[in-house]
Amino acid sequence: MMRRVLAAIVLTLAASAAVFGQANNAAEARKELDLGARAYRGGRFAEAEQRFRRALELDPGGKDTRLYIARAVQQQYKPGVQTPENLAAGERAVAAYREILERDPANEDAYKAVGLLYGQMGQEERVRELLLSRANDFSAPNEKRAAAFVNLASRDLKCSSDVTEQNKTTESLPDSKTAVRYKMPADQGDFLRARQCATDGLALAEQALALDPDSRSGWAFKSNLLREAVKLAEMEGDAAGKADYERRYAEAAERQRSFEAVTTPLEVTAPGATGGAADPGAAVARKTIVSGGVLNGKAVSKPQPAYPPIAKAAGASGTVTVQILVDEEGNVVSASAVAGHPLLQQAAVAAAREAKFSPTRLSGQPVKVSGVVTYNFVPE
Repeated sequence: MMRRVLAAIVLTLAASAAVFGQANNAAEARKELDLGARAYRGGRFAEAEQRFRRALELDPGGKDTRLYIARAVQQQYKPGVQTPENLAAGERAVAAYREILERDPANEDAYKAVGLLYGQMGQEERVRELLLSRANDFSAPNEKRAAAFVNLASRDLKCSSDVTEQNKTTESLPDSKTAVRYKMPADQGDFLRARQCATDGLALAEQALALDPDSRSGWAFKSNLLREAVKLAEMEGDAAGKADYERRYAEAAERQRSFEAVTTPLEVTAPGATGGAADPGAAVARKTIVSGGVLNGKAVSKPQPAYPPIAKAAGASGTVTVQILVDEEGNVVSASAVAGHPLLQQAAVAAAREAKFSPTRLSGQPVKVSGVVTYNFVPE
């Protein structure tokens, strides 16, 4: 009987000691987290990493501690510096975020950070692999999978437009009108690469829309990629193919306009001076929105965005794509980011709203133009 009583006392003391030890460890972990946060704010990122790792040892279940470690490691990587030591720091940061994703595949902070780091290190293939992994992850929500497909499509759009925009000419027509023509590049390989990018991008946009039929960015990129296909068919002298792509483009642009109509005020046609209706052709043109693809080269004024201090502190960089609607006078009337680092999107949208474009005419009448502009943020 006495032995059983003594055994029970020993077990109780052991349990109490364990509870006390756990409480003490948790308190020490909080202290290390506070010291780590202080070091992080002071720019002492190596010290912050050590503090956060010590906190994790003391309290392995600590919420967000692994994310703090990853961010401290990420700050030790300098974007644009291609030394072996710096690239090793980038890989350490990727590994830290990957560890988080292994435990929590839905962690968006870790997922976006890995993509950002791959981009900063110039590892485009690994960016695509990451996006494809998300796009083909059947456990992820359809909207997130669709966003990954759209991100991939945006890269193919840029690949194609880089070629088409460098191989266009402007032809003068009667009545002071002009027409843009697209010619075959001197290097056949450029054309083949652009055509492959346009084809791949269209397939990706279709996959995005199959997952999320109401994806505004999905329809925007489908429309812009079909516009690229029209240009490429013209380069090749394929009249039948150009006509087919123009038909498909018109259908996609019409669907895209249905989304624009949600945020664009309804236009009212002013009556003519004699009290009759205004010119019907002009009325139709004012209600028309054409897709212009990538509009960077068509801007007469394109202010550079301010680099947000919080984005600099977080090491955010890379390209932000902004979907815009330009009115008949060349002013941007709506803008929304469709791809790029979240910390940079607001600055890019603000800059896009200040851009100015040459007015676009259709059948001699001014029209609205929908397209995208890109901004590249590079740390100093």
